[in-house]
Amino acid sequence: MKKIFYILAIVLFLASCAKEDMDFLNEPQPTDELFNVTPEQAMVGTYGAYRDFYGGGHDVGTAKAFFLGADVMARDLQVPDFNWYIFEHRWDVVTIPNARRNNYVWDMCYELAFHANATIYQCEAFPGNTPADLLNKMKGESLALRALAHFDLIRSFQFTYAKNPNAPGVPLAIDISGEHKGRGTVAEVYNQIYADLQAAIPLLAANSYVNDRKYRLNQNVAKGILARVALEKQDYALAAQMANEARQGYPLMSNTTYGAGFNDLANTEWMWGFPFNVDENWGYASFYSFIDHDRTAGYKDIYVNSAFRGLFSDSDYRKSLIVASATPTTNGKQWRTRKFRDTSDLTGSMLLMRAAEMYLIEAEALAHSNLAGAKTLLHNFQLTRDASATLSTAATKELFIEEVLVERRKELYGELGTDYFDLKRHQKSMQRVGNATRAVVGYGVFDVIPATSNKWNFLIPQTEIDRNDVLTEADQNPL
Repeated sequence: MKKIFYILAIVLFLASCAKEDMDFLNEPQPTDELFNVTPEQAMVGTYGAYRDFYGGGHDVGTAKAFFLGADVMARDLQVPDFNWYIFEHRWDVVTIPNARRNNYVWDMCYELAFHANATIYQCEAFPGNTPADLLNKMKGESLALRALAHFDLIRSFQFTYAKNPNAPGVPLAIDISGEHKGRGTVAEVYNQIYADLQAAIPLLAANSYVNDRKYRLNQNVAKGILARVALEKQDYALAAQMANEARQGYPLMSNTTYGAGFNDLANTEWMWGFPFNVDENWGYASFYSFIDHDRTAGYKDIYVNSAFRGLFSDSDYRKSLIVASATPTTNGKQWRTRKFRDTSDLTGSMLLMRAAEMYLIEAEALAHSNLAGAKTLLHNFQLTRDASATLSTAATKELFIEEVLVERRKELYGELGTDYFDLKRHQKSMQRVGNATRAVVGYGVFDVIPATSNKWNFLIPQTEIDRNDVLTEADQNPL
């Protein structure tokens, strides 16, 4: 009876999803009949999953808010004033069980898994005459999204896999039973992520969506997610293979395109992202509001650290996009970025994956088996942004990987929380230099976070411990 209740609840949920949730998708809408759901209508579960990434809000709205929060917790982007993202910049968010970010990340990812599970169930329930290609697409997308949800959870609420695979993980959400789960282990979470992605990839078509339909996850994106996961797990051969395969069909953009504002889903290098219609822009509650200082409506509170700017050579095109701020040069406001600029009607697209990331994953992973090949790959990539770039002379793979990590920061800042997650993945301390601001208001100031500090792991929301009868206070991450 309990299972039947949850199945009915899910069908009811799918039938009640509001059209405005995903207006820009322009896809079939759900039916009000519980037992007459077509495959197209059941796809509402998948659209609901995408909606969890599309979202809406301020510092806790959309996957971009998740990544931007991670960016300002690291070394390269900073928030000098008491404003949105100041709590991330000061690392206050990790000291409070019910901080906005902890709850947001937890809820966003588990809602994503919930929607994915609903669609997976529907796929398995349809009769045998349902077109196989449609079921494959539905199930493949949902499996990959479920894997991504668990990956973002485990790397937010626990240390990297290599530190201790047997450490407490996060509860797995892989069915529609609604039964509470315990934390399990890190290894169990990664095993499930691998299983979901390896099942999803053959169900999806390669490079199958273009322009404004790139919000749909295809085989390339699923391989890109697996490349991220494999790199985190130190499964380097798989990471290099998946990254190479993922970027096929997505050529690197020119410098002219690079400088156009990172706002157009039709960019040939973009693998995955979301478009916006004019009536869907959120004004101040937007990714661009925080980082685009030329935007008409925005908080404009994120600046670039001076030491980070110093990493770029004068011949590197990307340095030209880090410009002097119009605000006073004291208090961490000397530099701002023009890498991200919204469109005039505030409909700039939201980027979630592009080919450059795949090149850099491949270079780092390949260094463990073919250092010379990795150097050539990195050099060819660098030449697209800096005509004066020279081939690495690093004597060891360790020194070379340090160069790759710097290149990842220079290329991907503001996109994926790259520096934060790379520091955590490599078990390195975070130390801010340059004109980093020491904010003195609030619970504390953390300009140095040792690699062993428990602050790297978000606290499990207290609401989850209270409502999950399998978890106790003893399951909370230590401060």
